[in-house]
Amino acid sequence: MTWRPVAPPERLAAVRFLVGLFATFYVLGRIRYVADFSRYQTSSFAPAGVVRLLSSPLPPAATWTLALACVALGLAFTLGRRLAIVAPAFFASLLWVLSYANSWGKLLHSENLFLVHVGVLALAGARRDEATAGWVLRTCAVATAVVYFVAGVSKLRSGGGAWLTGEALGAWLAWDALRKIELGSLYSPLAPVVAGSRPLLQILAIYTLLVELGAPVALASPRAGRAWALATWAFHAGILATMAIGFFYPLSGIAFAPLLAVERLPVLRRIVQRVVG
Repeated sequence: MTWRPVAPPERLAAVRFLVGLFATFYVLGRIRYVADFSRYQTSSFAPAGVVRLLSSPLPPAATWTLALACVALGLAFTLGRRLAIVAPAFFASLLWVLSYANSWGKLLHSENLFLVHVGVLALAGARRDEATAGWVLRTCAVATAVVYFVAGVSKLRSGGGAWLTGEALGAWLAWDALRKIELGSLYSPLAPVVAGSRPLLQILAIYTLLVELGAPVALASPRAGRAWALATWAFHAGILATMAIGFFYPLSGIAFAPLLAVERLPVLRRIVQRVVG
């Protein structure tokens, strides 16, 4: 796989449609959490990222307006309307809305990848040539690989040999399950089974590290990209099954779309041809 590839413009349009669709419905599905902060005390506001420009929270009317504007821009982005203006505006609004929501509590690292993908796609604007499609999709693929590789390095730095033996994974599984049981939250009945099997823990821990540290291999060739995407999807399916934690961007498969010839999917091709400007 060349580092300066070309790609069919139809692939770029298909990936933009998928990424835009996910990002838009992510915000829409969490609209209460990204627009209404009346449930928090003002003292809980700790500006994150670009929101550090603020010294105090915004009024509810402003947060609702910004969140709804983000959804509207997301729909236009997904449909390919006036991309030269809409694409950067959607990225800016998405960055703000997610950063503002993260300023009130836990930082959701699961949002980082699709936000980066939207940002890279926004750089392409309305251009439709093969060279632009190539570097945009390549950059999105590199971003995907980097995110997973960094996650793998972080595991080794924090757990070291405990990750290789499965000890760190077992401790995390047990703690997560017990916490959810105590809080009355949804938990996986598989968690205690897996946590109680040392050989299984070691296999799963090594598999996790292979997927994450092996992410750069996905950039070697289209075949390697497909194989890694499948292995990584299985990794996330395993997390969902054993921990009841859903990372929906990779589980949807859209996180790996820049690595795949998604424009060849008949249903997606027809949708993009009909609705994307």
